[in-house]
Amino acid sequence: MSLIIDIGTRFTKRSKAHKGKVYTVVDELTTTNRDGAIVKVEFLCTHDFYGQPVNSRECATTIKMGLIA
Repeated sequence: MSLIIDIGTRFTKRSKAHKGKVYTVVDELTTTNRDGAIVKVEFLCTHDFYGQPVNSRECATTIKMGLIA
């Protein structure tokens, strides 16, 4: 399974608290160690909450589970 996520990908979370909120991937955040090896990859996502943009960091698995076609 490929975990490649493009900027602009839209998804929803599966929890009851986030039901109906549509998230959009805005940026990819990569963490590397001193040797230059990639340690962690997260994605900066945003959604609207009463007209205000709210940012969150999500992993690729969360995004893949909630993809919107």
